[in-house]
Amino acid sequence: MTGMWRRGAAKSPRQSRRIFPYAITVVVAALLIGSGYWFYRQSITQAVNFTTTSFMNQIADHDAQSIYNQISRQWDSLDTLLDRLATTREEDLSDISYLMSVEAQASTFGKFFLVSDKGTVHDSAYLTTELDRMDWADTYRSTRMRSVVRYDLDEPELWGEYLLYVVKLEKPVHCKGELIEGVVGLSPVHDIEEGLRFESFDGKGLAIVVQASGDVVTASKYYKRAGNENFFSILHDATFLTGSYEELLTSVSRDEDAFIEYELSDGTYYASIKPIEDSDWFVAVKVNSSVMADQVNGLLMRSLAFFGVMAVLLAAVIVIITRSVRDARVARASEQAKSTFLANMSHEIRTPLNGIVGLLYLMRQNLDDRKRLGEYLDQADASATFLKSVITDVLDMSKIESGQLALYEEPFSLTSMVGDIEALMIPQTRSRSLAFSVHLNNVMVPDVVGDEMRIKQVVVNLLGNAVKFTPEGGSVTLSVSQQPRDDEVLTIMEVSDTGRGMSPEFLSRIWEPFEQEKRPGSQNGTGLGTALSKVLVDAMGGSIDVASTEGEGTTFTVTLPLPVSRDEVGGHAAGNEESVDTLEGASVLVVEDNAVNRMILVDILEDEGCVVTEASDGRVALECFEASEVGSFDAVLMDLQMPVMDGYEAAAAIRALPRPDAARIPILALTANAFRDDVARALNSGMDDVITKPLDVGLLFEKLKTLGSVTPTTKGEDGGRD
Repeated sequence: MTGMWRRGAAKSPRQSRRIFPYAITVVVAALLIGSGYWFYRQSITQAVNFTTTSFMNQIADHDAQSIYNQISRQWDSLDTLLDRLATTREEDLSDISYLMSVEAQASTFGKFFLVSDKGTVHDSAYLTTELDRMDWADTYRSTRMRSVVRYDLDEPELWGEYLLYVVKLEKPVHCKGELIEGVVGLSPVHDIEEGLRFESFDGKGLAIVVQASGDVVTASKYYKRAGNENFFSILHDATFLTGSYEELLTSVSRDEDAFIEYELSDGTYYASIKPIEDSDWFVAVKVNSSVMADQVNGLLMRSLAFFGVMAVLLAAVIVIITRSVRDARVARASEQAKSTFLANMSHEIRTPLNGIVGLLYLMRQNLDDRKRLGEYLDQADASATFLKSVITDVLDMSKIESGQLALYEEPFSLTSMVGDIEALMIPQTRSRSLAFSVHLNNVMVPDVVGDEMRIKQVVVNLLGNAVKFTPEGGSVTLSVSQQPRDDEVLTIMEVSDTGRGMSPEFLSRIWEPFEQEKRPGSQNGTGLGTALSKVLVDAMGGSIDVASTEGEGTTFTVTLPLPVSRDEVGGHAAGNEESVDTLEGASVLVVEDNAVNRMILVDILEDEGCVVTEASDGRVALECFEASEVGSFDAVLMDLQMPVMDGYEAAAAIRALPRPDAARIPILALTANAFRDDVARALNSGMDDVITKPLDVGLLFEKLKTLGSVTPTTKGEDGGRD
């Protein structure tokens, strides 16, 4: 059984790896909840302590003021008695005793005493006694002007806890031959407790009135004391957690506030000590520390449900984050590669742009040399075409990811395409001191059918990489060969270089988008060239392979099965410009908001003998067409994105006009948006075809000729087309 239990309990390394993240999650969640609870408890404790101490100070201030008010009223009663003595000083002492008795009944005093300069004491009960026989004689003699002290009486008719008020007269009063020099009054202690808040915090807080000596005057009923114990003497043996015993005595001697935290054998206490005005008394509000602990625990108990829910939510969030982080590693690497791609796009765009700018400068320097101008123009045209292809890399990648990649197979000349590639690459290889050579081996069928632009894009991408990663003095070679096969030819294009080569590790992921191998001293690229090349070649039914050795070089081999063209293929489209003579006299409405683009279109068409009318936006074009005679225009070239009224609205508005030529006139869209949705929207708005920018002039002429046969001789009597 033991062996079976061990086998059942054993976990595979994979299971352990699966459990480990969740164990870490539990530990992290516990640490977060624990630290959060600790910080929360600390903040609650601080808040409760602050609130409690503030409340204690408020109680002490209130009680000190209340006691001061009570004592002040008693002094006022004594002052009233003295004023009456001054007016009745010639009366008999029995009459004065009667007066004191009336005053005692009218006030809170229990008894009054008159003291003569000879030590005789007359009270409100008509009794006369010697001062030396009074318990309070020492207190009386030690008083200079006024004093109030606690006084315990144990007489048959007058016993209990009293306050002894003593007043020494500045000017003694004569009464029937005796000189009265002082007045003494006894007032019950409980009279000063009216309005006090001795009990607080559910009986766990109490107040104590003490003299500066520490003797207790009065206190809450829950205050336990043994005989005439001294409050400060008790604190002498306490452990002070805040302040010290010496600091307390200093504050008392200076008649200042004090707040202390101290520990006795029966617990820990807080005390707020406030002086009572115009006296040597103090009010001490004392609270057991358990009061604060109980409040903190009560708040925490009410928060447990909240923390429980937070713990569950936090654990769930951590699990979700852990899974998300694990699942997002590949996506994060892809995003990082895309960021690098965006940073490198500037270089990829500027390279052909730099060639165009340089060629423009050379053309200005050689305006009289038509041969060199022709060469510069050919090279500028090739650079512009490549620039367009670089910009469309991102669009191509977007199409690939959305499954919308389209190929346009048309007859083209393989040798002409290779010549264009050679013209494009020569300036680049020369600028880097590289030897560049092109070899056509057994190219028996130059006229083939395929997507010339995509094939050129693949080869130029591979050649561009070869130039980038080949040091000065190296060589780059393009070799093209063919192998006949039924109705098609297997076209093989090899791009080889003597560059730095690639590592085996990078070769395993070379076809992934945005991937680049960092090489010291080399240039960076978009990281899309090889990935796009792979996708394009696969889409054309071909194959692409790579062989590379670090330090020796790299060879890419592209193999494409291309059908043989049945028709003879001439030069590239730009060469058809001179042969287009059917546009002579045609009237064309050019609608373009960009002044430079509009000027280029107008000049191109006027060079072909067209009569051109210009419009800066769709609204102007609509008004111009509407105001013209029927059949005045043979075609409309319409930009799509314009202010006031765009090309879509303008084309739809023209088609809706109630005139015969509105439905027949050819409308061609000119746009930089080459996506299928934009093309479909243009056609749905009433346009006949779409020409993308940058403008292919030969394609423009061909479209105009095919769609409308736009010559003045083809107009019917109704102004439309026959």
